[in-house]
Amino acid sequence: MANTIHRNFMSQEDAEAARSALLAAGFPATALNLAPHRALAQSTTVRAVDNIFNSLTPDNADSTDEPRPRPVALLSVDVLDDEQREQADAILRRHNAIDA
Repeated sequence: MANTIHRNFMSQEDAEAARSALLAAGFPATALNLAPHRALAQSTTVRAVDNIFNSLTPDNADSTDEPRPRPVALLSVDVLDDEQREQADAILRRHNAIDA
Protein backbone atom coordinates (compact mmCIF):
# COMPACT_ATOMS: atom_id res chain seq x y z
CA MET A 1 0.00 0.00 0.00
CA ALA A 2 1.44 3.35 -1.06
CA ASN A 3 1.79 6.30 1.33
CA THR A 4 2.68 9.85 0.50
CA ILE A 5 5.15 12.05 2.34
CA HIS A 6 5.19 15.82 1.89
CA ARG A 7 8.09 18.21 2.50
CA ASN A 8 8.41 21.96 2.04
CA PHE A 9 11.44 23.78 0.66
CA MET A 10 12.59 27.33 1.20
CA SER A 11 14.14 27.50 -2.28
CA GLN A 12 12.99 26.22 -5.64
CA GLU A 13 16.56 25.07 -6.39
CA ASP A 14 16.61 22.79 -3.33
CA ALA A 15 13.22 21.33 -4.26
CA GLU A 16 14.32 20.63 -7.83
CA ALA A 17 17.62 19.12 -6.63
CA ALA A 18 15.71 16.83 -4.25
CA ARG A 19 13.40 15.75 -7.07
CA SER A 20 16.40 14.98 -9.30
CA ALA A 21 18.09 13.02 -6.50
CA LEU A 22 14.94 10.97 -5.94
CA LEU A 23 14.74 10.18 -9.66
CA ALA A 24 18.42 9.19 -9.66
CA ALA A 25 17.74 6.91 -6.68
CA GLY A 26 15.12 5.03 -8.67
CA PHE A 27 11.88 6.66 -7.62
CA PRO A 28 9.56 6.82 -10.64
CA ALA A 29 8.55 10.24 -11.93
CA THR A 30 4.91 9.30 -11.37
CA ALA A 31 5.64 8.99 -7.61
CA LEU A 32 6.86 12.60 -7.38
CA ASN A 33 4.90 15.84 -7.43
CA LEU A 34 6.68 19.19 -7.15
CA ALA A 35 4.30 22.09 -6.62
CA PRO A 36 5.30 25.73 -6.14
CA HIS A 37 3.48 27.65 -3.42
CA ARG A 38 1.48 30.57 -4.72
CA ALA A 39 1.17 33.69 -2.59
CA LEU A 40 -2.45 34.62 -2.08
CA ALA A 41 -3.47 38.24 -2.38
CA GLN A 42 -4.39 39.72 0.99
CA SER A 43 -7.78 41.29 1.35
CA THR A 44 -8.18 44.77 2.81
CA THR A 45 -9.53 43.23 6.03
CA VAL A 46 -6.53 40.93 6.49
CA ARG A 47 -4.11 43.81 5.88
CA ALA A 48 -5.98 45.97 8.41
CA VAL A 49 -5.82 43.25 11.09
CA ASP A 50 -2.10 42.71 10.39
CA ASN A 51 -1.48 46.44 10.77
CA ILE A 52 -3.38 46.56 14.08
CA PHE A 53 -1.41 43.66 15.55
CA ASN A 54 1.87 45.10 14.30
CA SER A 55 1.09 48.48 15.86
CA LEU A 56 0.42 46.84 19.26
CA THR A 57 3.85 45.23 19.35
CA PRO A 58 6.96 47.35 20.06
CA ASP A 59 9.35 47.33 17.09
CA ASN A 60 12.24 45.67 18.92
CA ALA A 61 10.14 43.09 20.80
CA ASP A 62 9.75 40.69 17.91
CA SER A 63 10.18 40.39 14.16
CA THR A 64 6.83 41.86 13.09
CA ASP A 65 8.60 44.44 10.95
CA GLU A 66 10.26 41.73 8.88
CA PRO A 67 8.12 39.24 6.99
CA ARG A 68 8.64 35.64 8.04
CA PRO A 69 10.16 33.52 5.28
CA ARG A 70 7.68 31.14 3.73
CA PRO A 71 8.30 27.89 1.88
CA VAL A 72 8.32 28.27 -1.89
CA ALA A 73 7.68 24.68 -2.96
CA LEU A 74 6.14 21.41 -1.78
CA LEU A 75 7.50 18.05 -2.91
CA SER A 76 5.28 14.99 -2.43
CA VAL A 77 6.68 11.47 -2.74
CA ASP A 78 4.66 8.27 -2.96
CA VAL A 79 6.45 5.46 -1.10
CA LEU A 80 5.57 1.77 -1.01
CA ASP A 81 7.12 0.74 2.30
CA ASP A 82 9.16 1.86 5.32
CA GLU A 83 12.45 1.30 3.48
CA GLN A 84 11.44 3.67 0.67
CA ARG A 85 10.15 6.17 3.24
CA GLU A 86 13.52 6.20 5.02
CA GLN A 87 15.40 6.50 1.73
CA ALA A 88 13.19 9.37 0.53
CA ASP A 89 13.41 11.15 3.90
CA ALA A 90 17.22 10.94 3.85
CA ILE A 91 17.36 12.39 0.33
CA LEU A 92 14.90 15.17 1.18
CA ARG A 93 16.82 16.13 4.34
CA ARG A 94 20.07 16.35 2.35
CA HIS A 95 18.37 18.95 0.18
CA ASN A 96 17.13 21.11 3.09
CA ALA A 97 13.53 19.87 3.25
CA ILE A 98 11.37 20.95 6.16
CA ASP A 99 8.19 19.33 7.43
CA ALA A 100 5.02 20.22 5.59
